[in-house]
Amino acid sequence: MKTVLSKKFMSAGIAGILILGILVVLTCCNNNDTQNGLTGPQNSSQTKMQKSISNTNFSLWGTCSTLPYVITGTTGICVPVGGTSCSTNYVGAQQSSGQNATGMQFVGCFKGGSNAPDGSNEMAVFVTDDVTNWTGHEMGFVETLNDHTLKAYIQGGGNYVWQTISTGDDGYHTYKCQCRDASHTYMVDFYVDGTYKCTLQNSGSSYWNNYDYWVGTTHRTSNSWSSTGQQIEMYTMTTY
Repeated sequence: MKTVLSKKFMSAGIAGILILGILVVLTCCNNNDTQNGLTGPQNSSQTKMQKSISNTNFSLWGTCSTLPYVITGTTGICVPVGGTSCSTNYVGAQQSSGQNATGMQFVGCFKGGSNAPDGSNEMAVFVTDDVTNWTGHEMGFVETLNDHTLKAYIQGGGNYVWQTISTGDDGYHTYKCQCRDASHTYMVDFYVDGTYKCTLQNSGSSYWNNYDYWVGTTHRTSNSWSSTGQQIEMYTMTTY
């Protein structure tokens, strides 16, 4: 992977980061995880209680004139890609107060494109245990806007691990990622519409029961392209 999710937040009092360390791509199996002798995530003890997240429990901000907004009459939030009024334009919806969690789920869409000059132009939905330096443990979904490709990803300990899920899909789906169990805290399973997609691993890091904040964000890093209509929508947001 030549570009990584940077999670830079500007003009919101949050400094940007540059992810250092090894970039790792893991092959994901549809039916089992042969590398660990496990027979898939269905054997995990994922019994953590679900917590619904209100769309009123978010700070909505942008570095220029584009802002996220609550979708009236729904449980949703829309996070558009920022316009060309700024050459670097970040837009974000960040949960105001977090919770202990082992995973996340939402109904939504990644309405992206393939006309951005490179993959540093991106959109993502994730949970993180570090909203100060943005170098902590993260798990979620990221779409690069130069190729309209959605990826599962985890971050932690200087590592960024990812796997492609789909390309060119603007549709609405149920997205879920969750740490395998208390015995495999370095493993995160990913699902779309209830179908298991892959498992990502990051040895030495734990994604089990961290105090996490929900974040949806879009990053424009250059103003030489049109992002009209490109946005994230997040509904029925839940943590485990």
